[in-house]
Amino acid sequence: MAENILDEIVRIKDLLPKKQQKLCTYLALNYKQVGVMTVAELAQAAGVGTTTVMRLVQTLGRPSFSVFKKELLDASLMRTTTSYLSLKETFHNEETEDGNNLLYRVVNDGMQVLQNLCTTSNTQQFQAISDLLFQADRIFTIGLRSSKALALYCEYSLSTFHPQVIQLSNDTEFIYDRVGLKMKSTDVLLVFSAWPCTRKTIEVAEYCHSLGIPVALVTNTSLNPIIKFAQAVIDTNSVNHPSGDMVFMAVIEALVAELGRRTAPQSTQNVERIEAILSEKKIVQREY
Repeated sequence: MAENILDEIVRIKDLLPKKQQKLCTYLALNYKQVGVMTVAELAQAAGVGTTTVMRLVQTLGRPSFSVFKKELLDASLMRTTTSYLSLKETFHNEETEDGNNLLYRVVNDGMQVLQNLCTTSNTQQFQAISDLLFQADRIFTIGLRSSKALALYCEYSLSTFHPQVIQLSNDTEFIYDRVGLKMKSTDVLLVFSAWPCTRKTIEVAEYCHSLGIPVALVTNTSLNPIIKFAQAVIDTNSVNHPSGDMVFMAVIEALVAELGRRTAPQSTQNVERIEAILSEKKIVQREY
């Protein structure tokens, strides 16, 4: 595995001047907090000068403090993030007297990550994924473990009007059979993958890529290794947020609406046909 910046700091620490050694020791112990610090805040917390901080950045060969901090944040995520981290953190949130309870905080967090979703890059990548889905003969979707519910919801929503949506998340023992024998370069693999990524999801994306099958990815961090196999990527940048799935759902709803718009009027006719069948068979109850 490639050496990350934390490994590098630990490796060279004892070879540096004393003040930089002191800073390295602080970073090794407190790397999770550094991602939100300024140069001055880091220097004060570590008990060194700002010059020492910038000298270490230069010693490590990073062009700027922002690059240094970003790499440190990425390394921190790789070491500390689990599929259940945000869930565990919500268990320890307490309701306060001012009414700022957990419902409010989760909704507020969701609003923040939703606002951060509409970057220029994500807007462009949304169109790229929409193009892939619209042009594909069939849409294969996959999401495993914590991402499985997202893939299932996407399949349900699309299959309401799109006749060629195939779920790969349920039969993982036969997944390579289905990919190798059934998928073609005219299909597309739509991947939902929250960090940390499931190994099999990575392997399936890589396998599709090797077969010339387009891969579209919706993830919550740029650390996702599937990015290098994907033709289009939406990064919700919501890793470790308690409302992380909320922003994934917003992406799904937007993709469904866009594909439905592009395939109209056939998509509308398909939905209306389903509505008629449900009414005719009395599957849904409309009156009390």
